[in-house]
Amino acid sequence: MVSLRLLTLADAILLADYHQRNAEFHRPWSPLMPPDYATPAFQEQRLRNYFRRHSWGEQYRFGIFCDADPVQLIGTITLAAVEREFFQNGRLGYSIDQQFQNRGVMTANLQKVIHFSFVEQGLHRLEASIMPHNVASRRVLEKCGFEKIGYSPKYLQIQGVWRDHELYMRLADD
Repeated sequence: MVSLRLLTLADAILLADYHQRNAEFHRPWSPLMPPDYATPAFQEQRLRNYFRRHSWGEQYRFGIFCDADPVQLIGTITLAAVEREFFQNGRLGYSIDQQFQNRGVMTANLQKVIHFSFVEQGLHRLEASIMPHNVASRRVLEKCGFEKIGYSPKYLQIQGVWRDHELYMRLADD
């Protein structure tokens, strides 16, 4: 059984374990991380920073959990850079445990976060960016109704190198 919920401070240990298990798998798509990134202390501090942005309505971090015994974090979805007033826009980022890729887990849970964004948060537009060779992530976005709207050279620094990204978006009324 898989469930989705907002992360809490108690999830720092599960986040650290998730990042340790998936460090090599996520490396091609991730920025350079500090040496202590996959520790409970680092993840607890990240969560504390997140709670401040969450309290301002600017960010929502979800965990995808495998509800076996013991409970295991198997993915994350972040709705970030939420802008209100006349824009009503947010950016999505997500990752999945290597052992749960290509099973529809991310697509199903991203659909839930899209619903949360449009229906519960009243956003008008969602954006996501992916590296051109990230075929699995492109499939997830396409299955969730996103359309490619552009290409941005040297968009994000991944593993210390500025990498090009494809830009995707979805409107609430699509």
